[in-house]
Amino acid sequence: MNNGKLNWYYYHPNDGPADKVICQYMRLDYLLQLLETRKLYAKRRRENDDANEGYYKKYLEFGFSIADKNNVSNTECQKRNLTYKDIVDCPISCWTKTERESYLMWKSYAGETGVRIKSSIHNLIASLQLDLGKDGADIVYCGSMNYCRNLLPSNDEEKQFFCKDDVYTEEDEFRFYFILSDDFNRKSTTHCLIPIDPNVMIDAILLSPFLCKEAADKLTQMIKCSYKFENVEQSKIKIK
Repeated sequence: MNNGKLNWYYYHPNDGPADKVICQYMRLDYLLQLLETRKLYAKRRRENDDANEGYYKKYLEFGFSIADKNNVSNTECQKRNLTYKDIVDCPISCWTKTERESYLMWKSYAGETGVRIKSSIHNLIASLQLDLGKDGADIVYCGSMNYCRNLLPSNDEEKQFFCKDDVYTEEDEFRFYFILSDDFNRKSTTHCLIPIDPNVMIDAILLSPFLCKEAADKLTQMIKCSYKFENVEQSKIKIK
């Protein structure tokens, strides 16, 4: 693993060690696309359901972090001028910090044939195949979302990036923002595909509890044989 890449992202100082587990529920076709293309689906921020997230031209002051193995240290504080398009159009990847399975998350984000992938903050950053660490390079911002009652648009940079209405509290979200230097499809697409190494990013794959056992067994074997992932199993949630 090339830890040098981990020196070029902004990590929220209150989030602690970077070995923190994060999970993402997704449809099966998203997983297969990820494994086949080695790219992570990241939707544009403007596609979010939450209309309260703030969109302002603003200097973002944030801790510039280094991750060495599982440790994160704040090394300096820098200001970066984020334009309206940076904030609204940038691709985002949303995860949950809750490792315990959630029936509602399965229903909302994965569906009956979906999956849940498990990673860590450190491993996701390490998996990125981006131009991190050079002049004009890609920048990644990441941190836990805070939840506020009656959230209103704000000029505060923390609220712009890391605050949501408290109706979303159950998501316990950890979010990644990708500010890409070479983002030609910004105006025309609803999402961006971020190049990653799936074998570095994914620690485990959990199959939907709604799948019948026969289908789950066949899908497990297919993923293990075709993509060389050993840690694949079906959810233990019992569904009638």
